[in-house]
Amino acid sequence: MSSQVQPPHQAPDSKVDTRTSGGGLGEINGDQTEGQHPDGLVAKAVDAANEVVAKDGEDGQRSKASLVDGWRYLNKDGFTREPLKIAIAGGGASGICLALKLLQAQKSGRLGDIHITIYERSQDYGGTWHSNRYPGCRCDNASHVYQFSFAPYADWPQFYSSSRDINKYMHIVAQKFGVEPLIKCNRTVKSAIYSEETAKWTIEVEDKDSAVETIEVDIYVPATGVLSQVNKPHIPGLENFPKDKVLHTAEWPVDLDYETAFKDENVAVVGNGSSGLQTIGTIAPFAKSVSIFARSKFWISPPILAERAGVRDWKGGNFYYSDAEREEFAANAEALWKHGYELSEATMHLFDIFRKNSAEQEGMKALLRQLMNADLRDPQLIAKLVPDFDVWCRRVTPCVPFMEAIHMPTVSLTMDPIEKVSKQSITTKNGQEYNVDRIILATGFDTTFKPKYPLRGRKGIDLSDIWSIRPKGFPNMFIMCGPGTTFANGAVLPGMEANAQYIVDVVAKMQSQDIRSMEISQESQDEYNRQQESVMADLVFTSSCSSWYKGGKADAPPDALYAGSSLQFMELLASPRWEDWKYEYRYKNKYSFLGKGTSSIEARGGDRAFYLDKEIYRNPLRESEYREPTNGAIPINI
Repeated sequence: MSSQVQPPHQAPDSKVDTRTSGGGLGEINGDQTEGQHPDGLVAKAVDAANEVVAKDGEDGQRSKASLVDGWRYLNKDGFTREPLKIAIAGGGASGICLALKLLQAQKSGRLGDIHITIYERSQDYGGTWHSNRYPGCRCDNASHVYQFSFAPYADWPQFYSSSRDINKYMHIVAQKFGVEPLIKCNRTVKSAIYSEETAKWTIEVEDKDSAVETIEVDIYVPATGVLSQVNKPHIPGLENFPKDKVLHTAEWPVDLDYETAFKDENVAVVGNGSSGLQTIGTIAPFAKSVSIFARSKFWISPPILAERAGVRDWKGGNFYYSDAEREEFAANAEALWKHGYELSEATMHLFDIFRKNSAEQEGMKALLRQLMNADLRDPQLIAKLVPDFDVWCRRVTPCVPFMEAIHMPTVSLTMDPIEKVSKQSITTKNGQEYNVDRIILATGFDTTFKPKYPLRGRKGIDLSDIWSIRPKGFPNMFIMCGPGTTFANGAVLPGMEANAQYIVDVVAKMQSQDIRSMEISQESQDEYNRQQESVMADLVFTSSCSSWYKGGKADAPPDALYAGSSLQFMELLASPRWEDWKYEYRYKNKYSFLGKGTSSIEARGGDRAFYLDKEIYRNPLRESEYREPTNGAIPINI
């Protein structure tokens, strides 16, 4: 590889004129500054240097540069930012957030030339909020908490917003911040292969017409999140049931009017996670009957942070913001900030509950048990639904509509496992047969994080094959919202922003320091995992319960979650530990990026006295402030 590199966009014999940069060498007596004068000393020196460069040959390397132990500096400005291509898989909240942060860093000058493409497999972007449109689908974080810190929204219609309203918010963000043009919809990543020879990723992307495009990128970012791969359970005989009468909450038809369609139907709902509870509470008043097939107990809470919302017209565990209040939010920044601050600050106290046997955990368990017992009333329902495991071992769902629906005479609940499905019924293992006209699979997502396509790193190692054993060997690949994220630790999106900013920091380092590839060292990865697992053992997430945090298994490790608070997660990622990484450099000298000794400021004609803060100069030191030392020092020559 040649060690002689031209500065980007500059011909070998081009002349650099710094006379208009605002800097220069003034006369010592201060009578006149010549930095911007055509005949100034610096200008003359630059002209002379340009003449030398022009005579030194096509490559621009100084002829008198010394070869020191086999190394000669590169004739380029220091910190030259090499162009990079970045592919992001997934156009949901995390993909949008990362692309936005990258664009902002490029605009500010922290990043140089970068080419970003987001590949979204659906016909529209928005991620889980686009795909999930089942009845009653909404976020269980308050709306003014579930938003980006850089994009507060004045027009949230409800305290808990629907998937449709959140999807609209994501579109507004993508449009306002210039991300939408970067998104290619109907594009499915079919494979991602790393080349050790080129230090690049080769990505195969298939469009809706099955045409496959092969692209090569410097950095690959899976940003598909955890709620993206539909989990379709294997139920004996399900293939015999009319296909048009089987629905999945993650694949809900856009045009289905359930209020009309279900009025003469006996509907079976399989699953009692968040999607199941929200679906049941919404469709029950409109269906002829609803039979619930549940597998495990669960905690249900009243609206979280309701007391921080003030006096409201609560209905079904939710309320609408009035038009007047939304207008006030739009016109009064203080009011909008105060509302969001109070809700967010309270959310960040949740971690106090997550320690096993803590006073906060035991207090929350007693409170929710009392409330659920009072709402359920029926001893049989209480025995079936109220759990013994810790609160938040599996995700707590605020779902008042479900607690109302469970008492309807048309709604039944069984915890007996399904034995088989026939053309018109479901039979459980105890022999009970339920006649049903429609089946709704509320079985959520495959949360094992395993990619559904070949994703191969060094030596052809496939991530799917080694995911469970703490994988290594995937340079230049950075995951958004992968394992070890703050999905349950407090507010979700601030952690996502920290994740995105960390990747921006990595990209900036790679781009400006001639780094060919980066990957975490095995030692650092192992020590980090030991620390996480040690803390996690004392958190409620490792209690015995079936949870998507654990891939749906009762006693598996909760790999989805970070073992700490959201605030600690943000603090950790704010200052990257560069010592944890292994680097391959473009050249044999790791300091090649320093080039010929000039800075990026000089290269782009920036402010050469940027370090002088005009605000500080408004309050200069004065001679009158001098005082005799009081620490025993003897002043000399003052």
